[in-house]
Amino acid sequence: MALRERPTARQISGVAVAFAGLVLIVLTIGHDLTVVGFCLAMGSAISWGIGNVLLKRIGEVAMLDLIVWLSLVPPLPALALSLVLDGPMGFPRAIASASGLAIAATLYLGVVATIFAYAIWGRLLRHYPAATVTPFALLVPVVGGYSSALVFGERFGPLRLAGMALVLIGIAVIVLPWDRMTIDQRARPRGTALAVRPAGRADAPGVIELIGRVYLEYGFVYVPEVEVPDLLRFDQHYAAPRGAFFVVREDNVVVGSVGVARLDGGSAELHRLYLDSRLRGRGTGRALVEAVLEWCRTQNIPRLILWSDTRFEQAHRLYERMGFQRTGERILPDDLNQTREYGFERPV
Repeated sequence: MALRERPTARQISGVAVAFAGLVLIVLTIGHDLTVVGFCLAMGSAISWGIGNVLLKRIGEVAMLDLIVWLSLVPPLPALALSLVLDGPMGFPRAIASASGLAIAATLYLGVVATIFAYAIWGRLLRHYPAATVTPFALLVPVVGGYSSALVFGERFGPLRLAGMALVLIGIAVIVLPWDRMTIDQRARPRGTALAVRPAGRADAPGVIELIGRVYLEYGFVYVPEVEVPDLLRFDQHYAAPRGAFFVVREDNVVVGSVGVARLDGGSAELHRLYLDSRLRGRGTGRALVEAVLEWCRTQNIPRLILWSDTRFEQAHRLYERMGFQRTGERILPDDLNQTREYGFERPV
C-alpha cells in the first residue's frame, strides 16, 4: 500500500503457501518455542518490514554508506537494555570474559550479516519490486533451523519440518522462472519469424495481456493504467499520421508487439517491443523492428530512438546488432518497478 506496488497472482499464491508454513511453525509453540519468543520474533519482522518500505523510498544513495551510518543506532538501545538487566558492570564483565569465538561471532554478525548483507539487500530493493525481493527473507527461519541442526544437533518434529518445507515451496512459487522451465510444444524452429501485421485499437487488449506476461516473467509489478497508459488511449498515440503499431499473432493470440510515434524535430520513438519468451532469438523481434524502420522510411523520418529497461539484456543485444547506438541512461521517477532505462538511436 505504501509503495503502490501490486503483487502478481503468482506472488500472492507463493506468499500464501509460505504463510501456511509459518502457521505450522506457530503451532509448535509450547514445546521448544515460547509465546514470548514468538511475539518478539513477530515484532522484529514487523519492524523490519516497515524498515524495508522506508529503505525503498529513500531514493538514490550510496547504500553501503547508509547502512554503516544506520548501524550506529542499534547499539544505543542495546546498551541501555544491558544496563537495566545486567547492571552497570554487566557490559564490562561481558567484554572481559568474552572468548575468541564470541568476539568472532560478534564481528561476523556486525560486519558481514548486518553491514554488507543489508547493503546488498538495500540495492536489491532499490532496483526490483519489493514483492520480488522480500520473499527471500522467508528463508531465514529455514536456514537458521538447518544450521542449528548441523552445529548444535537440534532436532525438530514433523510439524516444524512440514512448516519449513511449505516456506521453501512458497518461495519457489514466487521466484523460479516457471515459464522458462516449461517446454513449449508449439515452439517454432529457430530462425522462423511469424508474420508482422499492422494493428489498431482493437488489438490493444491483446498487447496489454502480452506485456502482462512479460512483466510476470521478470517479476515486475503490473498496473496497466500506470505502466501502459498509451495503450489505453491507443489512437491518441499510434493512429495515423501520428504513429503506427504492429503485432504478431499466433492462434489468434498477440505474442509480439511494437509501436512507433512521431517526435518533434524530425525523429520517431519506438515503443512497446515485447515478445513471448519462447519466440525470442527466432527472428520475430528483428522483423518487428524492421517494420518500424520501414514505416519511418515511408514517412521520411531520418532518425529512430528508443528507451529500454536495463534488465532487458536480450533486447539490447538485438538493438546493437541492428545498428543502434547506446546514448545514455535515465531513471523513471516514482516508477512502480524502480525502472532504469538505456537510450538507443540509429539513422533510418
